[in-house]
Amino acid sequence: MTFELTPYAVISGIGACMASLVALIAWWRRNTPGGKSLAALMLAAAIWAGGAALEHATIGIPGQILWSKFEYIGTVSCPVLLLTFALEYNHLQHWLTSRTVASLFIIPLITLALTFTNEWHKLIWTSFIPSPAGDNLTIFNHGIAFWIGAVGYSYLLILIGTILLIRGAIGLPRHYRRQIVLIVAGALTPWVVNMLYIAGLSPVPGLELTPLVIVFTGAIFAWAIFQFGLLDLVPIARHTLIETMAEGMLVVDQQNRVVDANPAAQQLFGEKAVVTIGAYVGDIFKAWPELKKLFLQNNPEMRTELNVEDTRGGYLEINISPVHDAQDRFTGQFIVLRDITEKRRIQDELQHVNEYLRLQLAEIETLQTNLRERAIRDSLTGLYNRRYLDETLERELARARRENYEISVMMIDIDHFKQLNDTHGHKAGDLVLKELGDFLMTGFRLGDIVCRYGGEEFLIIMPDIQLKAAQNRAKALCQTFSETVFRYEKLELRGTISIGLAIFPQHGNTSDEIIRAADSAMYAAKQAGRNTVCVK
Repeated sequence: MTFELTPYAVISGIGACMASLVALIAWWRRNTPGGKSLAALMLAAAIWAGGAALEHATIGIPGQILWSKFEYIGTVSCPVLLLTFALEYNHLQHWLTSRTVASLFIIPLITLALTFTNEWHKLIWTSFIPSPAGDNLTIFNHGIAFWIGAVGYSYLLILIGTILLIRGAIGLPRHYRRQIVLIVAGALTPWVVNMLYIAGLSPVPGLELTPLVIVFTGAIFAWAIFQFGLLDLVPIARHTLIETMAEGMLVVDQQNRVVDANPAAQQLFGEKAVVTIGAYVGDIFKAWPELKKLFLQNNPEMRTELNVEDTRGGYLEINISPVHDAQDRFTGQFIVLRDITEKRRIQDELQHVNEYLRLQLAEIETLQTNLRERAIRDSLTGLYNRRYLDETLERELARARRENYEISVMMIDIDHFKQLNDTHGHKAGDLVLKELGDFLMTGFRLGDIVCRYGGEEFLIIMPDIQLKAAQNRAKALCQTFSETVFRYEKLELRGTISIGLAIFPQHGNTSDEIIRAADSAMYAAKQAGRNTVCVK
């Protein structure tokens, strides 16, 4: 696909950028009535104009057809979104149910499907003729589906939306009417130009001016937003604002008499408080002393929450604002009441859930810690197991290389352990293993690593200790263990151990080498008569 920058492509691109900018501004203010629909409308317009820019920049009819299909995503969406914008702007959102919006998009979706499959049936475009004007323009001849879906249906929605926008201007102050005039002008201009294109009255054959005029529409909407506060000052009739608002509203004068109220206020308090115009606040809320006190304390501005019993909602959020006249004199208070019972319930539930999750997380962390300990600890003796030894010894050797110190490795084996098991049973053997494990766990430095190597063999890693000190510790261990009596049932058991010592780096540079050296020294101790210490 080859592209060529043409004036029409540039202008359409500018239109797409302008529409995108307005869509972004509207999205920032999407909580204002009409904001979301306006953002969606201008996004569709940006797709339309962007597709037109690519169409006008593409050399060759096949590529132009492809981009025209892309344009139709915006073309068929704009009328529906204009109508939804008009409905929201007029506070008729109750018409915009999911089913209604889905129904409005049925014909556009069918039209879009026919557009992308036009090669099979030619119901949207019947033929394509290069425009005599050049500049990559092509004249699209249209089929019956175009006239029904892209023209008839779209123009009907545009007509309804425009009527609704004009309806919004009736009975409003002059300042707000100018907003509507700008919106209507911006909405109608592209479609008037589109009619000229469909009627074959375009000044340049094959040039659809609609996307180009979107530049004008985007500029009008942007001007309305910045100059007149289109999305900040949406004009609303009092009936729409006050009578249908979900929050209760009260206006009281300086004598605490009700001068205005809406139905939602009465619904909040139910039968126990009859809210009538001219009634004294103290009389209306005499059934709720706390609420009465709140209204009568003459605080011109306040925001608080109150538990009001026997009302439709258990909790009320109360916002009190001062009311001033044209000379800025205090004349009363504007009170907004909001039922926040559900909000409080959700907050309480969330608090309970968070507490439950916190406890669960603590339990999981404890389980993970236990699992980790089980993975690296011997279940019988509580000492580190061989898996932990494999993970740790290489790390200790690497640190010793960096910091240039020695590591003593002590291999310990219980003498005649098989004979002990055969004579007194495995429980007796397990008792001796466990006692030796306890002995080793308490008899070495905090930084030493004591592991059960396997069976009746134990291995101790002693960082930064000289050979002589390691020998003295090993001999003392042999002597103390041989003097210890283990009581099993009615028996008194004794045992001895043989110990082999190896020093890093003299006896090996790797974990395998140093363990083999210590193991070899331990077997030498066995051959030397057991209950002794040998060095590699």
